[in-house]
Amino acid sequence: MNIVRIPATAIPLLLALLVPARAAQTSAPITPPAKVPGVVIDHSPQSSGLYIGSPSLAILPNGDYVASHDFFGPKSAEHQSARSVVFRSADRGQTWRKASEIQGAFWSTLFVHRGALYLLGTDRHHGNALIRRSLDGGATWTSPTNSTTGLLRDNGEYHCAPVPVIEHAGRLWRGMEWRNPPVAWGINYRAGMLSVPVEADLLDAANWISCEFLPSSREWNGGDMGAWLEGNAVVTLAGELVDVLRVQTKSPDEKAALVRISADGRKASFDPATGFISFPGGAKKFTIRFDPQTRSYWSLASIVHARHRADNPGGIRNTLALVCSPNLTNWTTRCILLYHPDTAKHGFQYVDWLFDGDDIIAACRTAYDDGDAGARNNHDANFLTFHRVANFRTKTMADSVPMPEVAAPMRQETGDFTILGHGWSLAKLANDERAFANRNYVWKEIPEKFGGWRYTQTSGGERAEISVKAKRATTLHFATTLSQAKFSASGWTPVPGTTFHYTDGGKTKMTVFSRSLKAGDEVAIPQGNWTGGLLLIPRE
Repeated sequence: MNIVRIPATAIPLLLALLVPARAAQTSAPITPPAKVPGVVIDHSPQSSGLYIGSPSLAILPNGDYVASHDFFGPKSAEHQSARSVVFRSADRGQTWRKASEIQGAFWSTLFVHRGALYLLGTDRHHGNALIRRSLDGGATWTSPTNSTTGLLRDNGEYHCAPVPVIEHAGRLWRGMEWRNPPVAWGINYRAGMLSVPVEADLLDAANWISCEFLPSSREWNGGDMGAWLEGNAVVTLAGELVDVLRVQTKSPDEKAALVRISADGRKASFDPATGFISFPGGAKKFTIRFDPQTRSYWSLASIVHARHRADNPGGIRNTLALVCSPNLTNWTTRCILLYHPDTAKHGFQYVDWLFDGDDIIAACRTAYDDGDAGARNNHDANFLTFHRVANFRTKTMADSVPMPEVAAPMRQETGDFTILGHGWSLAKLANDERAFANRNYVWKEIPEKFGGWRYTQTSGGERAEISVKAKRATTLHFATTLSQAKFSASGWTPVPGTTFHYTDGGKTKMTVFSRSLKAGDEVAIPQGNWTGGLLLIPRE
């Protein structure tokens, strides 16, 4: 196979041993495919309102590869009956063709068992659990209309992702969450595991059991516990089955949770004092697999690189790394595989992958430039891409992609603190002054107390980085929009009677928060929603 080295000027720079990028057969034009890392399997432009989710990957008995993804977004039917697409490659991932479309499939895992191809997931966003079988490599599928044809659980509210289906102790195991009570995202997810005897008819719901689904507590992990989800069935070196889950945290120190599953598959237990482990990329979906040759656990994780370290690690997806552990609890980043310096609209995430001899093959949900509007954001991906990591066991940090230089952080001094970061400039906070650098909105009803202050003006919808270090004891103020609550204001206190707005169609209201700092304290200004967090700087 010819190895293509991506020029150092290309961003992101792809690991030299990944497969060469070639255009795939796809239902939408790709412009230009050569700039997208890896091999493009499918493309769905931002304008379609259909975003690519849930990559999954399988190797058929004849050696062909099969990949799948679903669609989510404003023009999808993800909440009624989701749609998934299946692709097949006969040349080890260099080119792909569409094999089938499936209505009523979401968050689904492809896997091969006893020579047949299966797809196991839900029928919609928080839906029923079901499974399909294909005997022709993904061209046609069974229809899960009842409990004997693949409808495994019909009481709804199940959540999952394309996580491994593994064989252990004579059964197949697959992580699954159940939302109870059925309110909100994440906070009410209960961790669980489905299993079935390996010789049973996988389409018959009577053959499947599930453990008692285990709730989490917001008090765990020192109070930094937003949710656990997208659990991996993994067998420890001692032969015990565990469910390793992504943990939604506010702190940049990412975690995973190890839930223990009883040998009969009916009980789940968790010790919050010992069950959290440090896991690079743990705030995003990951797949863990065990390699018998090295007796180690491996994953491809969307880590937060040190140069992008900030609150809300789940919102940073621009760095894909090969990570490894000898024991499931101590993880090391072995190599950076993919990187883009922009965290707002570029992402390599939800990677499903398999061992293929000395290589790892992977399907990635990729948010990237496409010659049109690009991805809507780093989460709402517009590509499904295929990647090969050759000789993965030998990789070290010396094999990482070159990291493009980033601009020196902006710096501003006041008498009380130093401001550092990217993506902002100072502007006057006053009525009728421009609110955002990339919009013509202006401020209205600025409270008298803050009139004439300065603030860190950002571009709406584009993530900035703003950090502050106190020179002496002081009180900081920042403003954001509570209705766009994709940020953490932990440690900050709303200031009563200090709202104002900007002149978009909804007259979006801004709320001011405050917190006290001691000399030497450092804090990041919360970001993550459209308005971002704007640091307010008193007159001097």
